[in-house]
Amino acid sequence: MEILNLFLREHLLLAFVLVLICSYMISSSVFPVIIYLSHIKKLTKKPNDRSSHDKSVPTLGGLAIFIGLSITTALVTIVMGDKTEISEVLSIVTTTTILLFIGIKDDLMEISSGKKFLTQLVAALLLILLTGNHITDFFGLLGIHSIPRLLCIGFTVFVYILIINAYNLIDGIDGLAAGLGIVFFGFCGTYFIVNTRCIDGFLSFASIGGLVAFSRYNISKTRKVFMGDTGSMVIGLILTYQIVKILSIDPSIKGNYQINNIPVVILALLSYPLFDTLRVFIIRIKNKKSPFSADRNHIHHSLIDLGLTHIQASLLVIAYTILIVGIATITRHLEVNIHMAVILIIGITLLSLPNYIKNKKIKECVEL
Repeated sequence: MEILNLFLREHLLLAFVLVLICSYMISSSVFPVIIYLSHIKKLTKKPNDRSSHDKSVPTLGGLAIFIGLSITTALVTIVMGDKTEISEVLSIVTTTTILLFIGIKDDLMEISSGKKFLTQLVAALLLILLTGNHITDFFGLLGIHSIPRLLCIGFTVFVYILIINAYNLIDGIDGLAAGLGIVFFGFCGTYFIVNTRCIDGFLSFASIGGLVAFSRYNISKTRKVFMGDTGSMVIGLILTYQIVKILSIDPSIKGNYQINNIPVVILALLSYPLFDTLRVFIIRIKNKKSPFSADRNHIHHSLIDLGLTHIQASLLVIAYTILIVGIATITRHLEVNIHMAVILIIGITLLSLPNYIKNKKIKECVEL
């Protein structure tokens, strides 16, 4: 074990590649089993008036992603991690398992949004208490720096709930949730590598491996599978955990590196799911509906209605995300509140275009 540990630490790039491949291979081997059993046992989702598909499709793809990334991360942490890192990974696996089971139940039977919210709340709070990782600094946003511990924990729980549900809501067309997830974890993994946080980086790359494996089947015409709440909640929880870890990196400690105005860069990274969620919630409340009720008011649905294929729409959103993160990184030396205002204006403008173009076309058709 010690020899393997030394070898992997001397060849870290190889270690990250092996983690990605291992997670990919494990998840890939599980997907055919899930697809087969789902069709045999009729555990599939039938299309409805809100669907972007016309056939019954298995919805337990998240289970294969979870199996691949959890086994891979656990193995590499046992080999290379210290006691604290092993404890953190165990905490992550435990809390994601809680969401995994409630996600499976929701994908198969559909449960109330209240029960899902409560489970997310428990899982988030448990992960924060087990790992001790929570947001402690606002980095000068709105003139706020450090905040009291109790408020820190409450705000961090809110961030977990927000990101988990925002990621869940973008899982509406083929390739989008997986593609954005790969971008998100690619950013996190790279950031952890730069800061020599190997185990956190391995978790990022294991997540990428599982998502790449899922993408193959998600865009398939004959063996399609959906991520479902099983996957979106698990990925959302892990993503939020990694975002919180990035925000807690202390640049004053020797060897640590942090991008100026990192909260704004993170906001840019997550701008699509966050803005889309805020937008549909406002529309639903305005129409006197539950914020958690399903509809076709998402930005990606507007892109589909404009004639784009699922893959084209997903690639366009991914390209937007890379662009806005690039802009946020280039302009990171601005004063933090000005920086946030600039990114919000650019992001909201770009993300409003699909719906603006769609409404304009509808208006032109009506006039004709």
